[in-house]
Amino acid sequence: MSLNLDQIEKNWSVFEKLCERFSDNNLSKLLSALGERISTCPASSRISMYGAYPGGLIEHVLDVTSSLRKINEAHNLGLDTSSILKVGLFHDLGKIGDLDRDYFVSQDSNWHRETLGQMFKFNEDLEKMSISHRSLFLLQSFNIQLTNDEWIAIQIASGSHFEENRFYVGSEPTLALALQQAKSMTIHRSKLGNS
Repeated sequence: MSLNLDQIEKNWSVFEKLCERFSDNNLSKLLSALGERISTCPASSRISMYGAYPGGLIEHVLDVTSSLRKINEAHNLGLDTSSILKVGLFHDLGKIGDLDRDYFVSQDSNWHRETLGQMFKFNEDLEKMSISHRSLFLLQSFNIQLTNDEWIAIQIASGSHFEENRFYVGSEPTLALALQQAKSMTIHRSKLGNS
């Protein structure tokens, strides 16, 4: 699957409108500085995964945010709308890379593209850092304020199976658990072709 330019622009417009709800000058600066890269960033590198095409990241985070809102309503969790939007929209921000360099670059090996379905490769010029840490780094680079629960939710968004997240097992805030569930269900629906 891939997105055409109209779909990418439509998704970006929805993303920007959701961000405007924050009335945050720092967030506006982040979008001005990184918006083009955010809007065209893939969500993963291989076609067997989700969003391995330009615009895949925005499509993914919009789906996760929608799922997170539905989980909150269905289970009457009482999560703050601002927190839902912030963690839903920015938990995977680190996939764009750092302030200047992209995380994903086009795969230049035909063998990797045709045999493995690897449409993008990781930029070897970037310092080693997990996606969640890179997301938190980018947010703090623009002085985007996070609550404790928002910070933890973004930190452990990829799951407790990662060593750096095991510390939180059994004491995760509700927001973090809901985000993990929303992300898992969104990825599962994508694999089923029901995104």
